[in-house]
Amino acid sequence: MLVRDIMTSPAITVSASTKIPEVARLLRAHQISGMPVLDESGALLGIVTDHDLILRNAPVREPRYFAILSGYIPLSLEEHRHYKEQLRHTMAVTAGDMTEPGIPTVTPETPLEQAMELMLDPKVTMLPVLTNGEVVGVVTRTDLVRLIEKLEGAVDPEATAQEIAAEPVLAGLSEVILYVQAMDVMVRFYRDQLGLRVEEPADTADLSDASWVVFDAGAAKLALHSGGERRLGEDTPMLVFAVADIAAARSVLLERGVALEEPFETAPGILVCHGRDPEGNPLALEQR
Repeated sequence: MLVRDIMTSPAITVSASTKIPEVARLLRAHQISGMPVLDESGALLGIVTDHDLILRNAPVREPRYFAILSGYIPLSLEEHRHYKEQLRHTMAVTAGDMTEPGIPTVTPETPLEQAMELMLDPKVTMLPVLTNGEVVGVVTRTDLVRLIEKLEGAVDPEATAQEIAAEPVLAGLSEVILYVQAMDVMVRFYRDQLGLRVEEPADTADLSDASWVVFDAGAAKLALHSGGERRLGEDTPMLVFAVADIAAARSVLLERGVALEEPFETAPGILVCHGRDPEGNPLALEQR
């Protein structure tokens, strides 16, 4: 088995500038123990975890020293290291301030045995999964325990491994695109009346001329796209499904008789593949 067979995708990430209260909110809201931290270009800086938050709020204990002449030497280098690390976390303002660089990573094609070996280290609780330098998912201890649960309870572990590998290629509904004619009216409805938070574009009060407006709608995002003309089968909502590997997912779905177009890049690092259901309603696969 490979990492792509068990990884969680797409990954929930934060930027280096994300404030720590927002980091805590995201960890709680999504019931996860950590998230990759990205720089402004989308490159991986490291991860931030619930351990970082606990360390930040735990009582700070100074290491013990002994005096030699006019200087002080710590009795325990480990105590001194922990003290400096806790001070760094206590003074942190953003996710980037708490991030520890140099963490191990894997790719979707990494053998699962290699990922397990990396996670034997108690300090490694999450492995970011990278494709061409982009974070496409994560492998957590929960992902491994879920696999182990199936294998341990199987009469035939090999058959169970094959069953796991044959699980659905779709990672879940990530976005619903709604084509609208009056963007300002629809934004006021979803933002002001329904109370959904605008994710994109950020820091923009007047959205009447925006072509895309993305709302945080919980497990999936709601994206308003201007220019709808009420064309049946075309301006109906588009369901966007997240996939770890768009080429592999498309190949499997084509074999099952799903009509899908060739993938194309909508933005740097974002691949999309359009298709339709039997009644002509639009759907898409998206790899980030």
